[in-house]
Amino acid sequence: MKIHFSTKKVQKMGRIALTEALLRNAGIQEGDSVDLYFDATTKAIIVERTPSAAAAEASISAKRTKNKTKTP
Repeated sequence: MKIHFSTKKVQKMGRIALTEALLRNAGIQEGDSVDLYFDATTKAIIVERTPSAAAAEASISAKRTKNKTKTP
């Protein structure tokens, strides 16, 4: 579902400032890494929060623990 937050002008060097509300709703904080994608069909730029290394490791660890506790 698309939600419109605001309209922005592209600044020098191709920068676009994202609003605090957009970042908060996306769960993005200063210093976080994001992945950028371009959908050539719709010409949409997609910004996704990159999971932190600690969160990714915790997820992998949880999956391993779950698999070890399964009994055949």
